[in-house]
Amino acid sequence: MMRGLLMLVLCGVVMPGWAQKFIVTGQVLDTLKQGVPSATVMLLQAKDSSLVNFAATDTRGVFEMRNVNKGSYQVKVTFVGMTPIVRSITTGTESTIDVGRLMLEPLNKQLDDLVIVGEKAPVTVKRDTIEFNATSFKTKANANVEDLLKKLPGVEVDTDGTVKAQGEQVQRVTVDGREFFGRDPKLATRNLPADAVDKVQVFDKKSDQAVFTGIDDGQREKTINLELKEEKRHGAFGNLMAGAGDNQRFQAKGSVNKFGKGQQLSFLGMGNNINEQGFSIDDFMNFTGGSQQLIGGGG
Repeated sequence: MMRGLLMLVLCGVVMPGWAQKFIVTGQVLDTLKQGVPSATVMLLQAKDSSLVNFAATDTRGVFEMRNVNKGSYQVKVTFVGMTPIVRSITTGTESTIDVGRLMLEPLNKQLDDLVIVGEKAPVTVKRDTIEFNATSFKTKANANVEDLLKKLPGVEVDTDGTVKAQGEQVQRVTVDGREFFGRDPKLATRNLPADAVDKVQVFDKKSDQAVFTGIDDGQREKTINLELKEEKRHGAFGNLMAGAGDNQRFQAKGSVNKFGKGQQLSFLGMGNNINEQGFSIDDFMNFTGGSQQLIGGGG
């Protein structure tokens, strides 16, 4: 009885330490001590500067980042026309870490050339769009877009390929602003290579009806747009995976993509004898646009 009680007491003491999360807050001001709205605030790992979390300041310049784990970080603030500012923080006993007032100063015009060639920010908040710099998030060789999305703060990918951003399911993934052979996000996330992507943009898109009529119906779709690297827009790219094992077992999968002005050409192929499902009828209909034709009554 005493042993069980002792274990219970220990769990009660230790477990809160394991599960403790922190809040990082502060305020961004200009040289006139006015709040700077829509500034991008990034929480970076102190050891390697990898992006952990981010936020945008409100109209008063105030920001807040929740669910921060114990550790040492750098808080980096950026805003167009202002010199970036960095503050180091370390979690302690208090659950809320207030970094205080962070003063941004105008960018020195003499340093413009240095800033242009400098390192790109891993994330930028532009009005209603969150833009990730894909090269800031390292993926393995032959990784696809789905692997890249798993690295982005605020983006989750379920085992079935469903993508969520800021807690909402992503309904559409576009490539350079255009649909990738239908509206199934998995066609793009699972078949395009990660190294072809320059930027990942997350935003709420107006409904097709609102875009067509010009009348805002209040409907929004969580959308991800993949902006390709310039060299990938003028040539073919893709990947190939193959493997073999005992008893003449094999598995192969490949894709080739070519994008150009007004054109999207893609070839997807796979084969195996290990009882792994290939493309379903739904995949085929989405890829060819057949499902939209059926919905629209076309033939």
